[in-house]
Amino acid sequence: MTEARAEARTEPGESRFAQGFALFAECLLTGVWIAVAALGLVTYPAAFAAGARHLGRRLAHESGGWREFAADFRAAVRHGWLVGVAGWAALAVVWIDVR
Repeated sequence: MTEARAEARTEPGESRFAQGFALFAECLLTGVWIAVAALGLVTYPAAFAAGARHLGRRLAHESGGWREFAADFRAAVRHGWLVGVAGWAALAVVWIDVR
């Protein structure tokens, strides 16, 4: 059944290897975008959320690029920075407790 799904998604003239390599390349590119977006250290949850949304869009065969990623990042960073601060605070509490 999985093979039938994979066959149904292939475009004419595009091999399964080409599709897999394209997805791999998209994952690498999205990883770079996430790394750049998470440089603020507080925005890492928003960066991961935007990256997940971008890869989900890619798997659904919808168009999306840097502009859509940036729009998703901006939408996620509105409240995502609170999660980032809470994550760093929790890490600090655990570090102090371990010390």
